[in-house]
Amino acid sequence: MLAAALLLAGCTSAAATMEQAVGQGIAAVETARLVVEQELDDRTFTTTATTTLGDARRELIGAATTVSQTDVTSDSDAAYRDEVLAALGDGLDAVNDARAALGGVERADAAVPQLEDAAAGLEDLEGAP
Repeated sequence: MLAAALLLAGCTSAAATMEQAVGQGIAAVETARLVVEQELDDRTFTTTATTTLGDARRELIGAATTVSQTDVTSDSDAAYRDEVLAALGDGLDAVNDARAALGGVERADAAVPQLEDAAAGLEDLEGAP
């Protein structure tokens, strides 16, 4: 059974791996946006929001690590990998800024548009290359 799973895992295309990372990134950024909105509306505890943003950050780092370690076999896959890494980086920046905002470093309401833009950038990559 393990051998079959390893064989199937080895057959996953670079594009499919990166598409999965894009989906993971979208979910992380959208979750972060929702928790910031809830925090702004006083519908969650700051500790819950901070923990959720930490989880989103870990998801984005994991997705970026997976993409950066994905071997590509074509120029189009290489270009897609670069675009995905840039979009995941934008998502990570947005989540980090949201965490800083909840800590009082920046305005929390400014985090929502940044998270929306990061999610839109990732959504633009769905279904590519």
